Amino acid sequence: MTDRNCEQLIDYFNHQLSDEEAKTFEAHLRNCESCQEELKELQELTDELPLLSEPVEPPDGMKHRVLSNVFEEKNTPAEPATPITATEIGKPRKQRNRIYPFVSGGLAAALLLSLIGNGYLWNEQQELSQEREQLVSERNQIESDYFALLDEVETPDEDGGVSDILLASNLASTDEEEFQGQGTATIISENGNVDLVIQVTDMPEATGTEVFQAWIIEGETPYPTGSFNIDEEGNGAVSFRISDMDDIQIDQIAITLEPQPNNQEPEGQMVLASQ
Repeated sequence: MTDRNCEQLIDYFNHQLSDEEAKTFEAHLRNCESCQEELKELQELTDELPLLSEPVEPPDGMKHRVLSNVFEEKNTPAEPATPITATEIGKPRKQRNRIYPFVSGGLAAALLLSLIGNGYLWNEQQELSQEREQLVSERNQIESDYFALLDEVETPDEDGGVSDILLASNLASTDEEEFQGQGTATIISENGNVDLVIQVTDMPEATGTEVFQAWIIEGETPYPTGSFNIDEEGNGAVSFRISDMDDIQIDQIAITLEPQPNNQEPEGQMVLASQ
């Protein structure tokens, strides 16, 4: 076994050679009778299951050749390490592949955080939208209640509301020998207003442009509160809104027979007066 390729017999037998080395050895094997013989011996030896078969004495010289090869390999000086050239130093190292997983992990983490952030912002936006809709609904309800209350205050009660009588006084004839008429003066509070209502009966008949007129007297000052006519039975009535006047002290209510309606000062005779 002087050929160097013969030294690869064991590795070839143990399938330790690369494909290219195996092909080279097989080319050598076709012309090397020694290697053919030894390879055959090795195949026969392994094919017979040494634990179950009877021990077979190896061919003469085989042990010596194998051990010689082993010792030769140990004594063979190790080939010097191939120096690393500047070109190889400059080449990108495969270490980048080791970094890549960390970079990929970082990108995956950033993507996950981005998705979480987007989900959080979407939830926040939904909550804000619901709160805004709730506020708009409450605002609309408040406006509706406000306008309903405003309409209730400003719109007179169709049923006339509840009236309170603040003052009621009888009006008696100032000359019972001339006529027996009489009347009542009532001050009513209704829907925030104060009205004076005067009703008379058995009044003397008016002639021409004459009309009856009611007065509120404060001290010596008379205030006109409306003119009215009477029917054939001598009945008549008039109302006046006292709440439209400034503060006034009512000392007396009187009825006069005026020569024309709506006098600002009394010209005719007083026919009825409160006591």
